[in-house]
Amino acid sequence: MRRRLAVIGAAVLGVATLSLASVVNAVVVDPSTKACLDKTIGVKAANNIIAAKKLTAVQNKQVAKCKSSSAGAGGSASAPAGSTTSTSSDMVSLNYGLLSYKTSQRDGLGNISDPALLQVGSTLRMFFKNGNEPQIPLAGFDNKIHSYISTDNGVTWTLESGVRVDVGSPITVRAAEAGGYEAWAWSGPGSGGEVMSRYSSSDGKDFAKGSGSAVSVAACKSADGVAASLLGDPQVVKVASGYLAYSHDMAANAKPPFKRHACAMTSPDGVTWSLDVAQTFAPQNDVQTNPETYRNAAGVIEQIFPIDKISGSASIQSGMQIRTSTNDGATWSALTELSFFAGDPERLDLSNGDSLLAFGNFDHRQGGLLAVSKKISTGYKASRSSTMEKIVWTISGATKANVVIKNLCLDKDLTSSTSFTTSGSNVVATFSDPAGRGNGCVYALIGPEKAIK
Repeated sequence: MRRRLAVIGAAVLGVATLSLASVVNAVVVDPSTKACLDKTIGVKAANNIIAAKKLTAVQNKQVAKCKSSSAGAGGSASAPAGSTTSTSSDMVSLNYGLLSYKTSQRDGLGNISDPALLQVGSTLRMFFKNGNEPQIPLAGFDNKIHSYISTDNGVTWTLESGVRVDVGSPITVRAAEAGGYEAWAWSGPGSGGEVMSRYSSSDGKDFAKGSGSAVSVAACKSADGVAASLLGDPQVVKVASGYLAYSHDMAANAKPPFKRHACAMTSPDGVTWSLDVAQTFAPQNDVQTNPETYRNAAGVIEQIFPIDKISGSASIQSGMQIRTSTNDGATWSALTELSFFAGDPERLDLSNGDSLLAFGNFDHRQGGLLAVSKKISTGYKASRSSTMEKIVWTISGATKANVVIKNLCLDKDLTSSTSFTTSGSNVVATFSDPAGRGNGCVYALIGPEKAIK
C-alpha cells in the first residue's frame, strides 16, 4: 500500500492490507436489516453499527430486533452480525502453495510491505518498503525501498544492506526492452496531481531517479460516481503504444462501506503519464488493495484484483479475481477466481518455468508480511469466509491431519486453537479471535504442498 494511511472496506472483516495504519473492521449487515435499522434508529446510528469494530449491548439488540423483523416479514432469517456462511459453490481449486515468507521487526527492519519481484540472471530480488505504522512502535524503519535476494528461486531469502530506491512509495519494477531495468513510484506532489517518476538501473539492484509527470485522477470514478483522489501503488506493463499502468483508489478520507475502483494510466515513454478514463475498472464491490498488472511469460497481460465479495450477510474472501488481455489491455476477459485472497499481489514468471505470486498482509501486533507462493497443481478445493471475529474454511480433498492454520505475520501455528468438524466428505476448520486481531494474516496451509487459502 501507499505510504499514507488507508482504511479497509466495510465488507472486509479481519482482512487487513499490508500497511493499514488503522484497521476498520465493520459489522456485516444485510440490506433488509440495514433498511430496518435506518428506519428504527436512523441512518447515522445504522452506519455507526456497520463501521463498528465491536457492537455494544444496545447495538446488538438493535441488530437482532431488525434481523428478527426481516425474517418475520416473509424473508429468511439472516445470520447474526459477526457470523459466517459458506457453501460448496464458493469452493475453488487451490493452485498456489506457500514457498516462503518474511515478517516485520526481523533483520533490523520495521514494518515490511509491498513486494516487487525481479529476476536478474540467477538471482531473484524482492524489493519492499521498510515503513512504519504510527500506532505500533517499530524500530528500524526509514520508509525507503530495500531488498531481499534469493538464489534458490524464492525458497530462502537474505537481506541486502542499504537502500535500493530512495523513495517513500512502493515501486513496480521490470526488465527494460532496451536493456537494464526500470521502476516507477509516486515521488511527491506536482502541479495538478502527484508525480509518477521513472527510476532506472543498469544492474537491477540500485535505482536512480529520472523524470516523471503529475497525474490528475479526479476524472477516474467508481461505479457510484465517486472520484478518485489518492491512488495506491502503480503497476506498469510495456505495450505497443508505450506503457500501461493501473492503480486503485485508496479512498483515504472516505468511510466504509467502500466501492473502490482501479484507474488506468498511459504513457508513450514511461515518463509523461495521463489518465485513461475509458479503461477505468469500477466494479460493484470493493477493490481492497492495489491490483497487479503483469505480462506473463506467454505474453498475456494478467490483472489480479483483491476484490471483496459479499454473499448474503457474510463477507466472503474466496480468492483474488483475475482477468487477462491478449491485445495490450484493449479488451479483457471476464473475471475468474484465483485460489486465495491476499493484499498487494505481485506476479513473476521465472526462467526455470516457475510462476510466483508474492503478497502481503498486516497484523497490528507485529506489522507486515512479505510472502511468496508458487503455482502448483493439487486436488484440494476450499472456500473461506470471515468476519472480524472468526474465519471458517471448508476444505475438500484433505483430512484434518493435512491442515495447518497459521498466522504468517506472527509466524505462529494456530492449529491447536482451531476447531475442526466434518461436513460430508469436507473438513470444516473454524478459527475464532473475539478481538479480531490480524485475521488477514491467518491462512490455511493444506498438505505437504502447503496449498494456501
